[in-house]
Amino acid sequence: MKREAVRNSFRDRQHALEFDLRATRSDIRARLSSLLIEALELKGRERVLDLATGTGRFAQPVCRQLKEGKVVGVDEALAMLGLAREKAQSEPLPSYLQTAGVAQALPFRDSTFDCGFVAFSLHHFGRPSVMMEEAHRVLREGGKFVVLDPVVHKVRDPVDQSLIDFINTVFRRSHGKDFQFYCSEEIRELFTRGKFQITQADLYSASFDQVGMDGIPTGRHWLEIAEGLDGKSGAMRERFKESYFQFQKRGDGFHVKGSFNYAIVCGERS
Repeated sequence: MKREAVRNSFRDRQHALEFDLRATRSDIRARLSSLLIEALELKGRERVLDLATGTGRFAQPVCRQLKEGKVVGVDEALAMLGLAREKAQSEPLPSYLQTAGVAQALPFRDSTFDCGFVAFSLHHFGRPSVMMEEAHRVLREGGKFVVLDPVVHKVRDPVDQSLIDFINTVFRRSHGKDFQFYCSEEIRELFTRGKFQITQADLYSASFDQVGMDGIPTGRHWLEIAEGLDGKSGAMRERFKESYFQFQKRGDGFHVKGSFNYAIVCGERS
């Protein structure tokens, strides 16, 4: 898929609708949003930055924790922002504002926000270190920034490296050449290089044992990976089963059993 086609998909209203519908079916995302709120340690009056806000799926529960504060969502995908505005008409959230912008050059002054977060989007940034620098710039001194993202296992050997390369290759077909999953250690390194003092670094494991991929974030891409491994080495297939999930076809359907890990890393601006 050409790069421009990938970029345009995030600006297409139908794509935004499908993305939002899949998110509503995910119990995993709901559980992780609660952990995100815990990490932010909100008092109720904060001005909160939501980087890559999308349709506002994570901004909504954060808003409900605020009495006098605001969540400001930033995204470069206008279709996502448009859908968030449509949803606000039926379920108004006065504490949620949004603006178009890119994470690597945020349209805000220094020290504008009390805290901020980026949820399920770190893997889309082509220059995550620049994004972290911008987050550091727009937070006040002592402000917290939280990254919540799916993570791959740390590379231990060439088999791991080949497997992760293949995983990223499959995702890039739909999400563009900048797509990259990180391990939790790499996310912590981004915080350190961004001059944040790490205050929390947790790993949340979500297990599943079910028919089909409903409710599993980006499940259809992971299914494509599992099927694509048929043409890879036996070592890669076994490592995938060990690290991610087992996949068995059953008639016209399939059964999956395994787990994915999600990192929640919090840093404080010094």
